[in-house]
This record gives sequence, C-alpha cells and structure tokens, in this order.
Amino acid sequence: MSNISVEFGLRNETLSNRTGPLPCPTITPAEWMATQLPTLAFGTAITSTQLFNFLIFALWRNKEPYILLHVSLAVASLLAGVTVVTAVPLRYAPYTAVNIFLNLSIGVCLLIYANTAAILTNFAISVDRWMSVEFPIKYRTSITHRKTLLFGSLLIFGGSLVMTIPGFILFWKDMNYARCTGLRTFSPKGVVFTIWEALKGPIFFPLLFMSQLRILMIAVGQRLLRVRRRRTAVQVVPAGNAPAQEILRIVWSSFLGSMAVVFCTLISHVPNYFMSIVPNHASATIRRLGVYLTLLQHCVSPVIYLLFWPPYRQAVSRLFGQLRAAVTPEPSVETRSTRKRHSLAVKTSSLDRKRTNARA
Repeated sequence: MSNISVEFGLRNETLSNRTGPLPCPTITPAEWMATQLPTLAFGTAITSTQLFNFLIFALWRNKEPYILLHVSLAVASLLAGVTVVTAVPLRYAPYTAVNIFLNLSIGVCLLIYANTAAILTNFAISVDRWMSVEFPIKYRTSITHRKTLLFGSLLIFGGSLVMTIPGFILFWKDMNYARCTGLRTFSPKGVVFTIWEALKGPIFFPLLFMSQLRILMIAVGQRLLRVRRRRTAVQVVPAGNAPAQEILRIVWSSFLGSMAVVFCTLISHVPNYFMSIVPNHASATIRRLGVYLTLLQHCVSPVIYLLFWPPYRQAVSRLFGQLRAAVTPEPSVETRSTRKRHSLAVKTSSLDRKRTNARA
C-alpha cells in the first residue's frame, strides 16, 4: 500500500525541488456533469429499482423456486448500485493511504465483484429455464426452494469470490487512483489477466447464448406441434396428464421474463468487452458510455418483470392498494354508525311510500 501511495503522490510533482504535490485545479461544472453526474444517476437508479424489487418479491405470494434466483440477481445489482453511489463522495476524501485503499476496494474491486455475481446469476437463471423447458416434469418436481437458495448463495456469490479475489491480489498494483481527478483506472496486461478477465464474465456469454437459443428452439417446436394438432384433430387431454399440462403452462408462462433479463445482460456487456479486447481509437467519452451501458443491466429488471410477469404486476397492484389504504383516512366508528342509520332511514321511508301507494 505504501508503494501505491508514493506512486500516486509522484504523479503531480514536477522535476524541480518541490517537496509537496501541486494544488489540484478546481473541477468545472461541465466536467462534473460529464463524469460524476451520470455515475450518481445510475447508482441512484440501480439502488431504488432493486429496493423496489425486494419489496415486490416480499409481497409475491406462492413464489416458485426460480424467483429466488431473481432475488439473487437483485442482491448483486443492489450491491453494484450502492458501490456506484458510494464511489462518488469517496472521490472527495483526503488523499491518504486509507482513502486510496477504500477508493480502489469499493470503486474497482467491489464493482467488479458485483458485475461478476450478476453475470453468474444470469447464467444460473438461463440454466434453470433451459432445464425447465428441456425436462419440464422431472426438473419441476425435483427442484425446491432450499436447493435454489443453496445454489444461489454458494455457487453464485461464493463462486464470484473465488473467481475475483485471486485477480485482485495479482493485479492490485495495476489499479490507479488519480489524486486530483479521482479517476480510478484498472488496465493490466498479459496472458494471465486475459484468462482472469475471461473467467469472470465473457466465458459465460456463449453459454448464455446457447441456452437461450435452445429454449427458443424448444418453444418453436412446441408451437409448431400445437398448430399441427389443431389442423389434424381436436385432441382431448387425458385426465392423468392434467398435472403435466399444468407444469408446462407454469414453465412457459415464466420463461419470457427470464429470457429478457438474460438478453439485456448480453447486450449491455458486448460493446464494453469489444472495446477492451479489440484495439481501437475510441474516445474517452465512447469508452465511458460503454461502461455506463454495463450498468444498465442492473436497473431495467422491474420494467421487464412488469411486462412479462402477471404475478409481479399483481404484487405491484397489491402494494399500491396498501399505500392507498394507508394514505386514505379510515372513517371513525361514529361516522360508520351514522351512515348505517341514514341508510336504514332511507330504506324505511322508501318502504312506507310503497305501502301508502299500495293502499291508495
């Protein structure tokens, strides 16, 4: 750590006999809006959307086991959001060894860990949905909430630690934190770094694509089979196959939302990985946009769930109903009794008028 602090301290010194670093220039409003405002906006959006997801998942009744994987995804995304939000005020901390360590640990390492956990969670979601459509009856009857929770906590978050911590130890010396701008950079080179970079993300992208392609192939095959059956004859499903048909209905009604989340992850990471692997002359603004695009995967899940999952929409409606009931004042006991007496009096007078008319 002392070597890192000395390295950063010498960045702003001249070749003269000056003993201390030069004073940092004041950041302009345009620079702040270009570099820090988008970061703060993304961090706030990610944190708020994932807290909203947690609230809706808590109100979701009769959750299927696969929902726990989406809860794990919300945990990873929330960690990324908190990391991005916290990294902004850390840039203004005094330039000390402790604050350098915090900036690099939170602004670089923790964000890489959160992104790796999110990619692993998307891989788990993709495998789960593929197993559900490839072996719907067997997989659906064998998977449980406990197995899903164990898989999500150990393999996703534990696996992310195993995949990222060795790289942090090996390449810590290549993490830089600029004293004046607060810019954090991490650009090591070499074969070992390339392997580590692939293991914590890109190696899963072809597997994600292949699993999603297989799901689409099965879906098209199921659709063609139904069309063929409708054209030949109307077949009655035997009573013994009713549970199997119900399982298939549950599986196919849930896979669209999961596929949309996985595809969003793929699309958001491709440009940034392309710019980091292929030599190019992209400007700093373009590279920054590529990094911001990777953050988009952490804040679009509520929109996807609202579009594709009716139970999610029902939980949202239940939440707003509870909020409306909490905001609307409850009528007092005296008011309710007065309303009842008034209603009874109206009914009595109406009955008396009918009797009078009948006598006349």
